[in-house]
Amino acid sequence: MLLLSFISLVDRSILGILSPVMLRDLHLSAGQYGTAIFVFSLCYMLANPVWGLLMDRVGLFAAAGMAVALWSLASGGHAFLNGFLGLCMARGLLGFGEGATFPAGLKTVTETLPAEQRSFGLGLAYSGGSLGALLTPIVVVPLALRWGWRSTFVMSAMIGFLWIAAWFMLRFSGLYRTGENAKPSTPVAKERSRPKWNRDLFATAAIYGLGAAPLAFGLYSAPLYLTRILHQPQSALGHLLWIPPAGWEAGYLFWGWIADRRRKQAIARGRSSPSPFGLFALFAAGSLALCLIPMVSGLDHAVAMTMAIFFLVMFLSGGYVVIALAHGATTQAAENTGFLAGFSISGWSLTTGILMWVVGRMFDQAEYTATFWLVSALPAAGILFWWLLHDPEFEVKPQATNRPVAGERV
Repeated sequence: MLLLSFISLVDRSILGILSPVMLRDLHLSAGQYGTAIFVFSLCYMLANPVWGLLMDRVGLFAAAGMAVALWSLASGGHAFLNGFLGLCMARGLLGFGEGATFPAGLKTVTETLPAEQRSFGLGLAYSGGSLGALLTPIVVVPLALRWGWRSTFVMSAMIGFLWIAAWFMLRFSGLYRTGENAKPSTPVAKERSRPKWNRDLFATAAIYGLGAAPLAFGLYSAPLYLTRILHQPQSALGHLLWIPPAGWEAGYLFWGWIADRRRKQAIARGRSSPSPFGLFALFAAGSLALCLIPMVSGLDHAVAMTMAIFFLVMFLSGGYVVIALAHGATTQAAENTGFLAGFSISGWSLTTGILMWVVGRMFDQAEYTATFWLVSALPAAGILFWWLLHDPEFEVKPQATNRPVAGERV
């Protein structure tokens, strides 16, 4: 799953990293670029629940193999682009195929890990995405400078088909095992049945979709901001664009570890899963740091300060992803976790599509300060929707155990 999310983010990140030179060669505006991302996001949004349902019904292996084959073909198709319509078509097919990535990760985690290990496990499975976004500029920029930007999409398609071969080798080797490992190490209350459509499903989608919006902004808009405002050449982006994804990577693993630690303590004390509200509020407050970026643009070391702010915001946004999904999984029936991930990530994709469509036009009009304020306000809106929608009565309540907590008197 780490490799799956890695390849997914490599394929979708290439366009953002090479957007300055691609827009020039294809004679496209930032508004048209934003529209193409909107098409990707719309198809990605529609595909996530479809792939999630398919994984719940026909199995993880077949669905994931089909999805990667589709998006690898679409990624390779970018090498033959000659205009706006082709870009939109290629992005749409890529988005539909990549809609399987995060449902597959959550499905794997819930099939193979007990509840008190799932946040870190989810962070590990999803960290391939941030790792891909981190490494892609380091590899792609030199490749594009030497062989042209079209060669980078051929490379990405080849990597996808290599993953499919490894995936089915894993399947037929018998190494992928479910069942026994997924049982919690401490007894929990009997799970209550619940309809597929419920309040907590929408609460998780809202907090993920709006809370993690700065991730998309950092991936798609940072290259344009660096070239247009901070006057960085395309050749310098490979040395800079790994920094925001590094924060994202660290956020996945750090906040996943924090969430699992809190859950283990709650299980040992026989309490319900701790509310994530306090962590969500912390993340939202930290996201306001985005508003500082226009303020430092005229200062010495503006590039270094800008990248440090992007690192911090992406670090906090990674926490939204793992904590929202891991907590959301405690409110749903186990057989619906693929659908939960798909529906929740559809919320993020819808937010991304609308946001980038708006941001592209705001960038064309040089309204950079207003853009950063808009993006930084979205996590707070996500918390409000989550608070209004979530239902504490359906969180899993562990039974009391005699196991002491570290540091607690026996």
